[in-house]
Amino acid sequence: MITFYAAVGCYRIKTEDGRKTAYIQKLGKYHEISVPEFAIWSALLWQVMTYEELKAAYEEIMTHQTQPVPDFDQLLKLLLKRKLVISGVGYTGVDALYRMLADAFVVPYRISAPRKAWGLIRLVLKGKIPVIGAISAAKENKLKPNEARVVDLVEQTPLSTAELVRCFDLDLYDVSTPEKVIAGIYTDCESTQQEIAAEQFWSPNTNVVLEAVSNLYLSRRVILEIP
Repeated sequence: MITFYAAVGCYRIKTEDGRKTAYIQKLGKYHEISVPEFAIWSALLWQVMTYEELKAAYEEIMTHQTQPVPDFDQLLKLLLKRKLVISGVGYTGVDALYRMLADAFVVPYRISAPRKAWGLIRLVLKGKIPVIGAISAAKENKLKPNEARVVDLVEQTPLSTAELVRCFDLDLYDVSTPEKVIAGIYTDCESTQQEIAAEQFWSPNTNVVLEAVSNLYLSRRVILEIP
């Protein structure tokens, strides 16, 4: 069996009483997170890891801590319970990836041009990347057709990966209103998100959408959200 993990939401730094504190923003709400929890969550952001990979990343990050290191398994269990981290288990990598992403909503993520430019300048000044590397990073990589289609759909409204598969199956392009989402995706008024996730697992478009969503996530074009 294979288990994959990924981070949910995005991080925000808030200054409170002169002290900067990290929060995870999920579905418009801020969730407090401890430093050890943040070590796990940040290692997963825009990454997909196995249990062993994630534990090794956590232990590497926490080697710099002078305080006792909290138990990894307990922290991971808490993050999963709070739905700040999602996981999927399967006999193959594709199975595990689908079970992790099926119910996750895909949300566009963009960094403003000035913020991105300033971030690259800081990396150059610190010697982290060469000037040529910064110029290359500043250029947007052209999306593949299926990736562009996914982005077009989720820019209209956040959709789960299973719902995106159904859009591909039914050749849907317009999901700009809740009414169109319901009429197009939930043709059976009694259908639920869980039922669609189970049904779409067998779709010939599942692998196509999984590849597109995974590429967009790993290239920091989207984030994942889950209620």
